[in-house]
Amino acid sequence: MVDEGRSGGAYGGGTRPWEDRSGRAAGTILATAIAAGVVAYLLRRSREEEQELPANRMAQLARTWAGSDNVEAGRDFLIEKILPELKPALLSALSEIEDVVDQAFRRIEKNIKKL
Repeated sequence: MVDEGRSGGAYGGGTRPWEDRSGRAAGTILATAIAAGVVAYLLRRSREEEQELPANRMAQLARTWAGSDNVEAGRDFLIEKILPELKPALLSALSEIEDVVDQAFRRIEKNIKKL
């Protein structure tokens, strides 16, 4: 058991470091907190840099693949063969969307006029 009332002791005069009126103890605590914050910041930053490396590799791989002959051949096939066949279906879907939007605006306009 610790006898807090006893004078003398490790800190002299029965005072504790956090009760030191000179401010030295407060400065020590503040410096320790700042150092811990800096260490935490540096650790977090190093982890973020490690996570960015695979992303950079993936971006480089995507750029390399996008510029290859296989992708250009696929793009040509899509433009020459598939898009002409999909064009009527896309136009039909677009006109249906346009009708739905027009009906919605008419309903909104009627509701506003009722106010």
